[in-house]
Amino acid sequence: MKERRPWGRLGLGLAVILIVVLAGFLRNRAVRLLPVDFDELTYLPAAFRYEEMLARGSWGQVAAFDDNLEHPPLNKLLFAADLWVRNPKEPQWDALEVGRAIPLADQAAFLGPRRISAVGGALQVLLMTLVHPLAGLLLALDTYHIKYCAQVYLEGVPGLMAVLAVFLFERALVADGPKPNSSQPLRLRWSLLIPSAATLGLAAAGKYPYGIVGVVLLAFLLCRARSLRTVLLYSAAALLFFLLADPFLWPNPPGKLWESLTFHVRYSQSEHVVSSGMPWYSPFAHLLRAAPTKWHPGVFYTGLADLIILPLSLLGVPRALRERPVWVAWAGFGLLFLTLWPTKWPQYILLVLPPLTVCAGIGIEQIGLAVWTKMRRRA
Repeated sequence: MKERRPWGRLGLGLAVILIVVLAGFLRNRAVRLLPVDFDELTYLPAAFRYEEMLARGSWGQVAAFDDNLEHPPLNKLLFAADLWVRNPKEPQWDALEVGRAIPLADQAAFLGPRRISAVGGALQVLLMTLVHPLAGLLLALDTYHIKYCAQVYLEGVPGLMAVLAVFLFERALVADGPKPNSSQPLRLRWSLLIPSAATLGLAAAGKYPYGIVGVVLLAFLLCRARSLRTVLLYSAAALLFFLLADPFLWPNPPGKLWESLTFHVRYSQSEHVVSSGMPWYSPFAHLLRAAPTKWHPGVFYTGLADLIILPLSLLGVPRALRERPVWVAWAGFGLLFLTLWPTKWPQYILLVLPPLTVCAGIGIEQIGLAVWTKMRRRA
C-alpha cells in the first residue's frame, strides 16, 4: 500500500481551510451588500410571526400557522430563533422595495437570518471540499450559491442537510472488493447510514424540493445493496425525521402534505409563473451565465465559476460515474426534475450545484492530466 505523505495531508488541510475561509468571506460580504430580494419579503415576515409564537410559548400555533404553507417551517423557525434571541424591531414591510438597499433601521432584522443562510452555505462548501477540493472551490465562487445562501431564502440549511446526507451515504457503502464503487456486494455502515437518512429528512423538512435527493439515494441503495429491508429501514428513518422536524404536518400528515404539494402545482400554473415566460431549458441557461453579477454590480468579484461548472461537469461525467456515481445520479436526476418542473426560478439550480461541482472538479483533473501527459511526451 502506498504510504500517504504527511505534507500531502497538510496541503489538503490548508486547501480546505483556505477554501472555506474564502466561502465565508464572500457570503458574509454578500449578507451585508445585497439589497432586499423578493422571497425575503415572504420568509422574513413569516419568521417574525413564528418568533411571536415562540416568545409567548404558543407551540400549538406553530403547527397551525399556514401563511406560507408551500414550504415547511423548519428553516423559518431557525430564522425565528435568531429573532427571538436578538429581538430586533420588525420592519415596516410596505416601506421596503425589492432591489433597494436595506434601510439602516431594518438591518438588524435582516442580517441575523441572512447569516444563518450564509453559515449553511459555507458549511456546504466545507463538505464539498472534503469530497473534492476543486468542487469546494467552484461552489465557493459560484455567484448563485453566494447570493441565495446570503439572503433570507430557504437554500442554505436545507442544502447543507442534503449535501451531508449524500456525504454520509457515500461513506456508509463499503465494497467487499478492491473497488469501492464497483458492482460487488456491499457492507453497510449503519452508524453512517442512519445519520444520512436523518439529514435527508431534515433537508426535506427545510424545503420540500430537496427531497428529490432521497429518490436518488433510495434507488442507488436498492440497486447496490439489493435488500428491500435495507431500503425500507432507510426510508422509515428519513420519514421519521422529516415528520418530527415539520410541525406543520403534525395535525394531519397526509392531508397537510397534500395541501402543500398541490399548492406548488397550482403555483406552477399561476399567472405569475406563466407570465415569466421561462422556457424548459431555463435551468441550463441559468447554469451557463453569471446573472447575479449583472443583478448586483459590485457585490461579486467574478462570475467565472458560473460559466464553467456545467461544461466541465460534462467532461468529468465518464470518470465520475466510475468513482463518484452517487453524485452523478444526483446531478442527472436533479437536472431532469428542474427541466420538467414548470417553475424555473434561478434559485432552484442550487438543488444541483453541489453534485455538478464534483463532476466539474473531476473534469478539471482530466484536463490537467491530459496537459501533463502531452508535456511529458514532448519532453
